[in-house]
Amino acid sequence: MTTPAAPRNGRPIPPRPTTPPAVPGRGRVPHPGDRRSPKFNVEKINLMPDISGLVPPLSFNYTKVVNNGGAGSGSGHRPAEGAPGSDFLSNEDIRAYCEWSRKQARDRSSATAMDIDMLEARLKSIPDVTGSMQGARARAKRVVRWGRRIAQAEKLIARWYAALYGAFEREYEAELVKIGRGRAQQPKPAAVPFRWR
Repeated sequence: MTTPAAPRNGRPIPPRPTTPPAVPGRGRVPHPGDRRSPKFNVEKINLMPDISGLVPPLSFNYTKVVNNGGAGSGSGHRPAEGAPGSDFLSNEDIRAYCEWSRKQARDRSSATAMDIDMLEARLKSIPDVTGSMQGARARAKRVVRWGRRIAQAEKLIARWYAALYGAFEREYEAELVKIGRGRAQQPKPAAVPFRWR
């Protein structure tokens, strides 16, 4: 425990602190794995301290948004938000949903096919229990055929999403034509020539 220093101008000097000062708003640093909703902190900062009642303190409030520690901004997968257009309120929503889902299935299909090829190459280099490489290729093919079926299923899913939107347009063609006509034939305000009075 340190003793206060000699008084200066009639006031004693407090002892030197041993810990850093607490900064407002610098609480727990969000971990990138947190999947919580954004937090809003309203903080007040005094820009000019109160000078013995002569000048009122100048302060303002601001809102700081902590957005999951930046999680999901650069990652490959977005947080679970649902597909675009999944409200199905218009034909554009249905088209956006089918197109987004088709692209997702296509990407999964190609990624799965490449991963299965790599898995097969690794499994071919593993000898059997006796140490022989004779049956390594056949054994690897027996394992990876299930992965090839998964890649083929993803490819079919992409094709079926394209067929889904085609069937929707075919079945609801009359209503879609009416909607398109109604949008094109909306009454336009009559043009009024410019006059001073």
